[in-house]
Amino acid sequence: MKLRTLAAAATLIVLAVSGCSSSPDTSEDKPRPAGASPSASSLGDLVVPDPTGTASKAAREAAAKILRASNDHYRSLLDEGRNAWGTPDFGSWQSKALNDLSYLDAFRKADGHFDATNEPAGIRNWQSDIAAVGDAINQWAQQNTLDTAQKSAMPEPKDVTTALGKCDSDVRAVLAGK
Repeated sequence: MKLRTLAAAATLIVLAVSGCSSSPDTSEDKPRPAGASPSASSLGDLVVPDPTGTASKAAREAAAKILRASNDHYRSLLDEGRNAWGTPDFGSWQSKALNDLSYLDAFRKADGHFDATNEPAGIRNWQSDIAAVGDAINQWAQQNTLDTAQKSAMPEPKDVTTALGKCDSDVRAVLAGK
């Protein structure tokens, strides 16, 4: 008897969690919001966005300005690291660089200029690429060992500059609405 009760209870839980019920679905009888696809009606008032929209030029320019400023910030951070290389200041710079997640705020602000219907793919690419910049800066900084502490032995931060180049391309894509 306990096994049947347990099985029945499990079935009810599965049905409740999956959204199934014994009452008929009457959502098809409700009017759909303008622009909604037929499948959206079964989801209540959810409207499926039109993926072909493009943000206004002003919105794209404002977002690009924020993203470009973040790119410039990370270039400056790298320059500070180059200047601190082999000096007692390098440790504090490295800590500062490791904890710098300002790109998250820049992304949030720039992304605020778009909605689901007009967000260019470039902004998501930028988000990924700027995170790679931070990682590359930190990997470059890890190379500052006793063997490379002299400025003449400082390794070239090629991965950082390559990642920043991708971020610059992403900003251009955002400006173009792509």
